[in-house]
Amino acid sequence: MDKDQEVWERLFHELAVIRSELKAFKLETRAELYQIKSELKEWQQREEQQRLPNEGE
Repeated sequence: MDKDQEVWERLFHELAVIRSELKAFKLETRAELYQIKSELKEWQQREEQQRLPNEGE
């Protein structure tokens, strides 16, 4: 029975490690997405500012 308990404990530990890594990956991915959205918004604002003077000509 002790051997089975050791196996289960190792499996649960591995599962905890995998869950932790997945959570870190999700947080990193979310941060990258926010960065991309921010850069896109800045680019769109620059494009809009450049377009306005050109339309006035």
